[in-house]
Amino acid sequence: ENGEIIMQKGYGYSNIDKEIMVTNTTGFNIGSISKTVAAWGVMKLVQEGKIDLDAPAEKYLTRWHLPTSEFDTDKVTIRRLLSHTAGLSLHGYPGWSPKDELPTIEESLDGKNNGPGRVEIIMEPGTKWKYSGGGFSMLQLIIEEVTKQKFEEYMQTEILNPLGMTASSYTIDKKIMKASSLEHNGFGEVIDFELFTAQAAAGLHTTINDFTKFAQASLYANKKNQQQILSTSYLQQMMEPAPASNGSYGLGYQIESIKGTSMTLAGHGGANSGWHAFLRVNPVTNDGFIMMTNGGAGHTIYRQVYCDWVYWKTGESMGNRCHIVPSIANKMKTIIDTEGIDKIESQYLDLKKKEANGYNFSEDQLNQLGYHYLGKDNVDFAIAIFKINVDAFPTSSNVYDSYGEALLKRGEKEKAIENYLKSLELNPANEGGIKVL
Repeated sequence: ENGEIIMQKGYGYSNIDKEIMVTNTTGFNIGSISKTVAAWGVMKLVQEGKIDLDAPAEKYLTRWHLPTSEFDTDKVTIRRLLSHTAGLSLHGYPGWSPKDELPTIEESLDGKNNGPGRVEIIMEPGTKWKYSGGGFSMLQLIIEEVTKQKFEEYMQTEILNPLGMTASSYTIDKKIMKASSLEHNGFGEVIDFELFTAQAAAGLHTTINDFTKFAQASLYANKKNQQQILSTSYLQQMMEPAPASNGSYGLGYQIESIKGTSMTLAGHGGANSGWHAFLRVNPVTNDGFIMMTNGGAGHTIYRQVYCDWVYWKTGESMGNRCHIVPSIANKMKTIIDTEGIDKIESQYLDLKKKEANGYNFSEDQLNQLGYHYLGKDNVDFAIAIFKINVDAFPTSSNVYDSYGEALLKRGEKEKAIENYLKSLELNPANEGGIKVL
């Protein structure tokens, strides 16, 4: 508040079995907030005259080039990459396990990236906002091309260390791993630690102490802000709406106007498997809010606390988005773990009838549970869950797609085709379904 830390604390466990508590020096991955920090690295080069914001990205690339398309590659500029208005594909990245051999950044851009496909222009650049983690992989490569350094080394020496973020890194080494929390899925189970070639898009590991320093450094109007990396004018520009962004995105920072209040906040959200994080700052009042969690359901925690923070600052409620209840998936998993799957459909319907307001019954909840079982090769359980979801949401393309995937895995090809076709009937743009068919 007013540029000063008024509360900074860790809650819960970084390792439940060993009863190791989360502290201010526990490490967390912050997902897509990695983009906001990486944007500082780009803007420092802009400030130094080594990169032109409105120059074509291709001007700085030699190791990889955008695939030829019907669109003009010269319109894919640095500014548009930073603001997700370059018309590019590839929303986000899954991570790699520590056992995997990570691809190079060029290979990742070409499509060797665990599923999302290659980065390419899919709409007219500069006309529409479309989130692209792939665009930040291009920026990662551009930083390397311009500086002749590895991205992670440049970021460490030019951004993280000068901000005092010495416990943070885009390089996951023994030091980072030793201080890190374990990561957990949405059901609280420990999962494999993920690594990223797409470091700028998703790979920054940090601590509460360090992340707070970044939030404070983002308060460009604060007279106590001592950072010497970016000038006030550049930071301010990063937090102003970029052209074609619908007023919702600057250069590496999301922009959020809180409905019913005069507050406009800048920041970002972050989500990788097992991690959720959140950053918001108000550069006008020098206030801010950060939160990092080590679980796949962490967004339900930070959303509630964020709502409470906004209410505390403004006296205004954020409405329905603050009505956060437990997931029905967790309840159903508990029932299945103790009683089995035989009666789960009737038990679900009974819960929906008697406790409609007590749980989040959205289609995403059951989809997550179905994929949880599918990931463990428990196909019968997955099919039972997806079938309940199809019956509950008969107009959703996604639920039929998921059900079809599970049926195909069990070898029920005809029934799988039937569900994929239904998915396409509801959403003809379902490219994944088309590929499977």
